[in-house]
Amino acid sequence: MEHETIEQNTASDAKRTVFIGAKVTPQQKEEIQARAQQCGMTVSNYLLSRAYGYAPRARLTREEAALLQELDGCRSDLVKYTSALQGMSTSQRLTLFNQVPFMAGWFHKLRSIAEAVSDFLTAVREQNRVPSTPKPEEEK
Repeated sequence: MEHETIEQNTASDAKRTVFIGAKVTPQQKEEIQARAQQCGMTVSNYLLSRAYGYAPRARLTREEAALLQELDGCRSDLVKYTSALQGMSTSQRLTLFNQVPFMAGWFHKLRSIAEAVSDFLTAVREQNRVPSTPKPEEEK
């Protein structure tokens, strides 16, 4: 099968003026609209993303968002504890934990957990984007 080369306008703010339509059943229309809504996208943006070989992520449900808020609060607490420990002198930390190796290991683990939680929160909050070009065949 021959593939035509399509020049794409790479400007993300380019106005779309051409319409492409497809006949679907009422059930298919509802399913497409529901999937676009789950991804926080318009139907046009969703279909364009899918046509380019991308699978947009579904957005969080209310329950998931509430759990994420709790996780964000835990991350905030971890960062505060880490900052407090960093601000202590060695003698204060020694008094607090009474064992320097334990405290150092605990601090190291706490820091990596806080960074991992922060990275996760950033990734989940990222919006779906409409790609400007089709995905290369080897990535599909």
